[in-house]
Amino acid sequence: MALEFLSILIFAFALALLGLGVITWFIERERRRTLGSLMVAMALLIAGGYAFLGSRFSIALFDRLIITIDLPQLMVTAVVYTIGMAAGFGIAGAVFLWISGRLVKPTRFERKLAIFIGLTLAIGLAISAIAIRISR
Repeated sequence: MALEFLSILIFAFALALLGLGVITWFIERERRRTLGSLMVAMALLIAGGYAFLGSRFSIALFDRLIITIDLPQLMVTAVVYTIGMAAGFGIAGAVFLWISGRLVKPTRFERKLAIFIGLTLAIGLAISAIAIRISR
């Protein structure tokens, strides 16, 4: 279990570093673009190096597998978890910035609409919880 956690941590870190490197490369100007390229290169080096430890090349070099788990499946899991977590934090952050008025000042109607949507979701969640409880 600890090895799977560390593997997901490494691949999530590399994926986040890759994404931030690409964003940095697009946002920054000429000289600072090198930083974005360096971040992308480091992400690929980290992910590639870790994947090497679980490949047949590791057997050739070290006479054994260093990482003895199914890395391709774990990589898919890490990517899905990372994207899910980033999307969840992004949505929550966007809602916070919108409702707090830091990014865009919401109108009175938009605030009432947000309260309505929140209450509707809370009622739906409560009904779902009751249905799950009854089904047991």
